[in-house]
Amino acid sequence: MIDKRAKKILMDHHWKSGWIDRQNRQSDEASIAYARSKGFWFDPIEITHDALVGWIGEVRSRVTAREVGDAFLASLSTRRLDLRSALGSFGYLAHFPDHGCDPLDDFGRTRCRVCWYMEGAPGDKEDLNVLNFERHKWGGVRHGQPIYAWFDLSRFVESESVAPTDEDRRLLRGIIDIAEGLPDDARPAQLADALKDVVKSNANERKVLIQILSLAGVLQPEGLGGYFTEFTPTSERKQSALHYNDWTYPALWWRGSDRVNWAAVAVYFPDL
Repeated sequence: MIDKRAKKILMDHHWKSGWIDRQNRQSDEASIAYARSKGFWFDPIEITHDALVGWIGEVRSRVTAREVGDAFLASLSTRRLDLRSALGSFGYLAHFPDHGCDPLDDFGRTRCRVCWYMEGAPGDKEDLNVLNFERHKWGGVRHGQPIYAWFDLSRFVESESVAPTDEDRRLLRGIIDIAEGLPDDARPAQLADALKDVVKSNANERKVLIQILSLAGVLQPEGLGGYFTEFTPTSERKQSALHYNDWTYPALWWRGSDRVNWAAVAVYFPDL
């Protein structure tokens, strides 16, 4: 069960009618200690690219497609967005390669051309609490970033399992039916709008839901590399030239004509 007090401490630290600026985030030590004791608060970590790749391989081996599929299903009626997130991270990492950093200079910082992870300068640390906040607030927003995907699955393996119900399966069938029936030129935003009467959610949650299904290959743009049968390196991902299009890859290229990839449905939701 989610500890409501610990979750509120995490959420209130980051959000008040919008993001709270980093320098203005405040929580008392007693609250932090309580949230930490319930698995909602984490110390920042310093990690190298190659160490992160190793951690990803270890946690991925502990999770199955069926488990994250069931968690996604269960999230539809319970609105447990932290459980929903795991499908996106697993989908992204399903074929994540064991690789060393292929360095690219990015304004003096080193990124990896394969996974786009950017190591900080010595002493820089990753803020895991903001990642946890995003898991619970929207179901994640950074599934295509290795640090988030690793953290997300690491939390998932420590969470209690929630069995999906017949109602959850009905909700997913409704989502799939709408995706199958949209006009050929429909875009992800139109799908998101069409889902507002299907699953209890707000606009941001529906957007993330669609992006998660795309990461898992259920909503797979035809002719583009994704993650269901391969890992598409960052340098090979087709990006939009429109600065205002903030849909993530590969969801941003899904169109109504792509319909639903039933092979992915069979892997993640075999009892649908």
